[in-house]
Amino acid sequence: MTRSLTRTLLAPALLAVALAPLALSASAAPQEGWKEGWQHDASEEHREQHEQRRQALFERAGIDAETREALEEARREHRKAIRELREAHRQRLDELLDDEQREALATARRELRQEWRDERRAEQREAMQRRLAALVDTWELSDAEREALREAREAIYADMQALREGDFASDQERRETMRELREEHQATLAEILSDEQLAEMREALEPRPCDGVARHGQADGAAPGED
Repeated sequence: MTRSLTRTLLAPALLAVALAPLALSASAAPQEGWKEGWQHDASEEHREQHEQRRQALFERAGIDAETREALEEARREHRKAIRELREAHRQRLDELLDDEQREALATARRELRQEWRDERRAEQREAMQRRLAALVDTWELSDAEREALREAREAIYADMQALREGDFASDQERRETMRELREEHQATLAEILSDEQLAEMREALEPRPCDGVARHGQADGAAPGED
């Protein structure tokens, strides 16, 4: 079998096998309440860490307590000025746009953001597939190994479908099921591929900055018309 044919037959199978655990994670997204609580905790932790770094910086620079308080007051004044500017900007937008226009703009903004996210995900998948295809070209896999990968792919697809359609009593049960499936998939791969090949595959699946270049300079930030 030629190297070109090996790439054609095996690369899609390997990609499916390798990406399945990632897809399982995405299909078991947490409920909104849990997500919001986690984000709140993470935000609090981030603020605490930021404050600790600021104090460490002051200590190293030898900034005294009185100057620190003056700096903190200046920062509070800055935040207040920013809030006032944002409020004035929102009021100005309310003067320029009626309810229908604001709703149309908000809808367009959501649609554009989703399109940009989908585009980046597609670019990332394509880039990973190219890396995996190139990686497969460097492996000397037997027909039996290729067949084992094909069977593993089909089994993982079936598991993914069952997980999506499953009726779970709680998010914890879903996460536990997902964890068990991931362990099974990894064990299956370990029976087919060497430790070195598994390591190479994991490296090939790592997102790269060039995989999904942000479009329009603000793909996840403000859409046009939003400041």
